[in-house]
Amino acid sequence: MVEFDRFSITIKGDPPIRKTAVNMENSIPNLMQHDRIQYILNNIPALLRKFSPEDLRGFLLSGELVLYDRDQIILKESSDRMDEAWLITDGRVSIWKDGVEVAQQVPGDFIGETFLFSKGTRSATVKSDTEVAMLRFERDNVLQFFRNRPERVFKIFIMNLLEIQQQKITSMNNQVSRLKKKLLENQPESE
Repeated sequence: MVEFDRFSITIKGDPPIRKTAVNMENSIPNLMQHDRIQYILNNIPALLRKFSPEDLRGFLLSGELVLYDRDQIILKESSDRMDEAWLITDGRVSIWKDGVEVAQQVPGDFIGETFLFSKGTRSATVKSDTEVAMLRFERDNVLQFFRNRPERVFKIFIMNLLEIQQQKITSMNNQVSRLKKKLLENQPESE
């Protein structure tokens, strides 16, 4: 692991571990200019919408940049604890439930965003479809970030989280409805 004051990079993968293009200078401002982080600063994720630039930067710096090779299991259903969230900064991952792909996530998407409130295990498996760069946020670090900020920042986070969860529920309802219609269309007519 390479330390950048409060920001670190971990490279995960089967040997040989691929090298990263991250600027290795011991300077947070230089790291904040990196294209993976710059993408997030220019395309603010829904969970961080309405954060001030200073709060957004502080939140991002509470994370750790982790790189994965293609076709790696990042999180495992029912075995990994729910004490981290992940922000995709580059690449694409797929979400699997009971061996069925249920979603794909791209840069700007969070995985496990309810990690501050959930203490169970992961409800799905996350696999890298491409080479992936993600910011990993640990519960304790994020809680410390919010303790050091005005209460309104946490309220913004909660409102954003509620909006995201509502969108996910709506999307799941639409998927269930489409699947149910297909099942009903394929049933033989009763005599």
